[in-house]
Amino acid sequence: VVKEKNRVGEWPVWEERENALVYVDINSQKVFRWSPLTNEVQSVSVDARIGSVALRQCGGYIIALGTRFAFLDWDTQEVTTILELEQDKPSNRFNYGKVDPKGRFFAGTMAEETAPRVRARWQGALYTLFPDYSVIKQLDQVDISNGLDWSLDHRNCFHIDSLAYAVHAFSYDVHTGKI
Repeated sequence: VVKEKNRVGEWPVWEERENALVYVDINSQKVFRWSPLTNEVQSVSVDARIGSVALRQCGGYIIALGTRFAFLDWDTQEVTTILELEQDKPSNRFNYGKVDPKGRFFAGTMAEETAPRVRARWQGALYTLFPDYSVIKQLDQVDISNGLDWSLDHRNCFHIDSLAYAVHAFSYDVHTGKI
């Protein structure tokens, strides 16, 4: 659909307000927005590898990049850091994120390769950013957080850890946002 040559294009989100598909390219450190009406692709560069993008109710985006949560204002191309995490793990970065059924932003981290095909194990985590900008760590000792979804009744949360070749199911409290 999009003729942009992405290096690692991932995590598409449809934005009804702009009638556009928003997604990230992790390696080129960009957020993209594609309009199917005009076939135009716009992008905003950020200063770190970007793991995911989500929509904000008030407009704009929330992004997980490097090891921080931030706001992205598309019009000004300004990135405003909300919170920095995992400062004790300099080779970690966010890899995946998704909004839960109540609007909380879940995002998972992973360790980068330190050499070709060499990666520290169990360095990642899964976090939840709440509307008041507080954060909790939901899971620890994750290899590569790489997928998340909820059952239709919102009682279960499913999390993929790619390097562990695992899909985990957890009981989920949709009212508190806790696994």
